[in-house]
Amino acid sequence: MQANIERFSDLRQTLETMMQRIETGEDIMEQLKQIDALSQELAPTAPKMLLHYLERKSYTKALALLETFF
Repeated sequence: MQANIERFSDLRQTLETMMQRIETGEDIMEQLKQIDALSQELAPTAPKMLLHYLERKSYTKALALLETFF
């Protein structure tokens, strides 16, 4: 369970970093790869709404949901 919490925290941090990089006009390809990898890893235990947001690339909504829990 602790490992899962850490992975959700990693996802949150990656989303935050991506949002900051978007604001400054920096490349976000690395963050997108990390988000995809973390999404696949967390899929079996992730809330369905989080998976929905990630699948639809609604990253702002996904981040807001993660901020509520992690």
